[in-house]
Amino acid sequence: MAHKLSGGLNIAIVGAGFAGLASALLLARAGHRVSVFEKFKSPQSLGAGILIQPSGLAALQRLGIHDHMVEQGARVLHLHGIHPGQRPVVDVRYAHWRPDAYGLGLHRGVLFDALWQAAQQEGVQITTGVEVTQLAALQARHDLTVVADGAGSVLRAQTGLPVRDRLYPWGAAWAVLDDPGRRYGHTLWQWYRGAHQMLGIMPTGLTPARSGTAGRPVVSLFWSLRADSWTAWRDAGLEAFKQQVRALNPDCEDLLAQLVSLEQLTWARYHDVVMPGYHTPDCVVIGDAAHATSPQLGQGTNLALLDAVALADCLGPAGGPTAPPLPLALARYTACRRRHLHYYGQASRWLTPLFQSDLRLLPWLRDRLMARSLRWPVVGPLNLQTLVGVRQSWWPGAPVLELPQPPGITRAR
Repeated sequence: MAHKLSGGLNIAIVGAGFAGLASALLLARAGHRVSVFEKFKSPQSLGAGILIQPSGLAALQRLGIHDHMVEQGARVLHLHGIHPGQRPVVDVRYAHWRPDAYGLGLHRGVLFDALWQAAQQEGVQITTGVEVTQLAALQARHDLTVVADGAGSVLRAQTGLPVRDRLYPWGAAWAVLDDPGRRYGHTLWQWYRGAHQMLGIMPTGLTPARSGTAGRPVVSLFWSLRADSWTAWRDAGLEAFKQQVRALNPDCEDLLAQLVSLEQLTWARYHDVVMPGYHTPDCVVIGDAAHATSPQLGQGTNLALLDAVALADCLGPAGGPTAPPLPLALARYTACRRRHLHYYGQASRWLTPLFQSDLRLLPWLRDRLMARSLRWPVVGPLNLQTLVGVRQSWWPGAPVLELPQPPGITRAR
């Protein structure tokens, strides 16, 4: 017999990343009994800064942490990428979408800490230092199992759902560096040489305020690298790397001076994960485990947060008078997320070779056409809607994503 949701569900969530913690928070708030299982003994969010788009900001409203994140983050108003000849390649302002729109550069640890604390306050039971390797054992003890164990998921294959998972041949080395004067302002900067070299600097707000210490203003520095050149790049040494950076952007000595060892830079690889559907009758796959992409569109965290909101909406509150059977609720989740997630998977897949590849013709066309295409009647709006996270289709005039509303606000009909 299918589980009804009216009495609340006993839910297991595997993975304490953004998707897992955000889902745990919203589902516990809705009255379900939620347990999170995390393999790391002392979990924390590792990685460079993240860019929260307007779609993700709407999800933060639903999570109840929006204002705190805005206080800790850095408003990004402008994306500016340039060719070595100083020709604009990317020149996008959020105000061209809506006058008050912005992205939010955020330290991963700030978002992680907020979700972790809020989930615990809602009564979520979090067990650390336990790696779940057998999905069936967890399903036997819970009504619903949520697989949120990241791009390299060990449980995804056990669901029996079709999946394609491949590694991109390119990745990035990154570091979070101090920016006490906030000299990088409200702009996410990028510098390109073809598609084989890319430097990025993004305002990232404040470091996590832990142990009573105030956060420090920081930026995230990214350097594009082929995966098979990582070892040679490290062997060449720190000064060789700094010379490469200076060749693209001579005006960043304040950041380079903080790098005294290549150990300060962390290497990251990116998965391209595609799933036609995300659920079985008593299990659902969310976050990077379901739809990991390259970071070119800056959408990974936004998609994860929206997954959490959609899952909570589809399950509904415990004790709801018209609660659907669990398999129907999960089918609704797949139906409401599929178009949005598939669009951003395709867009990231097609965009990545323009910025990370050994190709020559495509980057040459990019340098000459991309900036001006933003002013074209159809292409310009599509690009802006893609940036802010609301596109669901390549067709002009197709309906965009209906953003989550804060609690207590109903959509106009």
